[in-house]
Order: sequence, then C-alpha cells, then structure tokens
Amino acid sequence: MFSSKSTSEQQQQKEQLTKLLRAADEFFRYNRFDEALVQIDLALSIDPKNVLARSFKERVRMMQKRLHGSAGADKPAAMVEEEKQAAIAKLLAAADEMIRANDYKSAFNRVSEVYKIDPQNFYAKAYSDRIEMLQQQQKTEAEKFFAKPGAPAAPGQPAAGPAPVHGAFFMYRELMKEVWLDGKVTPEEEQELKRVRDIFNISNKEHFEIENEVKHAAYVDALRLAWRDGVLTSTERQVLEMMRLRYDITTDEHVTLEDKVQEAKKGMPTRATVLLVDGDKDHRTSLFGFLKQRHYDVISVGTVEEAFDRIVNQFPHLVLTEIVFSANQMDGFALFEKLRQHQTLRTVPFFFMSRFRDEKVVRAALRLGLDLFFTKPVDQELLIAAIEGRLKRHGA
Repeated sequence: MFSSKSTSEQQQQKEQLTKLLRAADEFFRYNRFDEALVQIDLALSIDPKNVLARSFKERVRMMQKRLHGSAGADKPAAMVEEEKQAAIAKLLAAADEMIRANDYKSAFNRVSEVYKIDPQNFYAKAYSDRIEMLQQQQKTEAEKFFAKPGAPAAPGQPAAGPAPVHGAFFMYRELMKEVWLDGKVTPEEEQELKRVRDIFNISNKEHFEIENEVKHAAYVDALRLAWRDGVLTSTERQVLEMMRLRYDITTDEHVTLEDKVQEAKKGMPTRATVLLVDGDKDHRTSLFGFLKQRHYDVISVGTVEEAFDRIVNQFPHLVLTEIVFSANQMDGFALFEKLRQHQTLRTVPFFFMSRFRDEKVVRAALRLGLDLFFTKPVDQELLIAAIEGRLKRHGA
C-alpha cells in the first residue's frame, strides 16, 4: 500500500486484498477453514508481508487445531490477539468502503475504533492521514464552489474569474417577460418590478439591460409566430410594427435581429414531445392547440391504455395526465407507476391534473415522485412556464 507503485496499482491491490480477506472471513464464519486458507494464501501472494492476512491465517490454523482438540495450552492468550487482528481488519475494510463513498466522518470513526484496540497500529495512522487529506481537499473544493462573487482567492489558489451572473437575474427576466407579454407595463406592474429590484438589489442599469433583452426576445418570438405559416398578412405587419415602436427597437437593432427573423421565416422547429392524456375532449383539445402553438409536438390521447399504445412508437419528453378516468379504465397513477419502471422514461417529468383535488392525495403523489399537480381547467401560461422549467432542467 505504501510501496513505490502507482496510486492506481496500489488501489487495485488494496481492493483485491480486501475482497479476498472478506471471502476468507465468510468461510471462517461457517468453519470452512480450508477454503478460508485458500483465500488468505491468494491474498499473501499479492502482498506476502501483509500483517492482517498473516494474522488471519494463524487464527484460522489455530481454530482448526482447536476444532480437532489439539490446541496448545497457550491458546486462550493467542486467541485474544488473533481476534484483535481480525477485528482491526474488519474495521479498516469498512473504512475503505466509506472512503470510496466520500463518507469521511464515518471512515474516521472506524479508524478510531482501531486505536481503541491497538493505539500504535501503523495502518490506522496511515488511514487517519489519508482521511484528513481527503477532508481538506473536500473542504477546499466546497469553498471554491460556494465562494461569494468577488471574494479574494485563498492563499495558493488562482484568482477568481469574472463574477458570475446575479442569481436573481434569471427570476427577474422571467418576471419581466410576463409583464411585457401584452406589450406594455402598467403603473402597478412597474411598482411591483421596483419592489423586486429593491429586494434583490438589482440596479436600474441592470434593469434596463434585462428589459432590453426581454423586448428583443419578445419581438423575435412575435416574428416567428407571424411567419409560422410562411405568409405575413397586412394585419400581422401592422402588429409587428406597433411592437417594434412600443419595444423601442430601432431600425439598426432590427437589422441586427435580421438573422433571427430569417430563422423565424423558416418556421419554428418542434421543441419537445408532450404526452397529453385527458378524457375531457374539450379540455384536451384546448391544451393541444395551445401546446402546438408554442411549437411542442403533442401526443394527445383520451385514455391511459391509448397512451401505452402511442408510447411504443414515440417516447415523450414530458407527461401531463388526468388522474381519474371512466370506470374500468386505468388511472393516472397506473401510467405514472408504469413509466417509473421503464429505464428511459423513469426520469421524464410527470404532471397530474384533475378537477378533483384532495390535499392528501396530492401529497402522496408528490412523495411518490410526481413533479407538479394542476387543478383543471389548467392555467395555460402557468403550465407552459412549468414545462419550460422542467425540460430545461432535464436538458430536453
């Protein structure tokens, strides 16, 4: 373990030794001493000087003699020593497992138990040093990861790069999108925006930068929507011109956005596939149209049984299903449980919806792993925000 071999070789050797000694210990527990000795000899062939293996071997031999009534007069004292060595071997093997799991506190507790048996144990000392080094590395990495923007670098550490984006910017940008959805900001909305800026220390300069970004994005989205059928009507042209003026987009800025406009003319590609399961045809049709308008590919079915048939040919990126269906039909929980058993679909975001809402049922569903629950009729804007958020998190 402490030779001139590479770290990788040392680790492989240690793991092999641990595996062999564990097998020997298992045989030993059932008094299968000959088989235990075979495993120990294999361990010694890897490391002939291994103290734990040699001690274990002596103990096995002694137990063999004792079993056959030929133990020497000094056996009780020898047994005590061998039992100590066996206990130490188990504790250090457990410490190894915990180190691999990055559970350094538990690993150190196991090593501490070794010191109680043998205060001068050389291996325990080596393990303690190793654990302390790993704990320090873990602490250093955590400090670096959670360092505050602009905080001075720790001694010996490289200086931090550019300060990361203010965490609240993302939230504020989404809020700004909602406010500008109708193309104007009311005095009440402006007041609410100011309140949020004060809470999260967002400067006026940052506010105008985010607002400008949101306006440009909204303008490009409007262009994409207007050009989805390949034709721009006179009404659509008037609306776009009103947006350009209302959003303070200059002619030069429009030219800068021209590439995005050209992309919009080609049509918006499908973003992701949503499985929509709802026995209420009118409600399902409304959601289907809304999701298609937002450029989602939608698998629309009226029962869970139909959903299973469609999934065979196309896997969804997200599922939105009613909970309760007609008598003798599978319910939403059946769909949820089935998909969670599938290797690929078990991580797909899953939303329930229903006119029936029982808080205990909702809590039980959330404990099972459900992502969200919507009361019908579903708030479409809230739904689209939830879909975008979950798909972004899952990389779809």
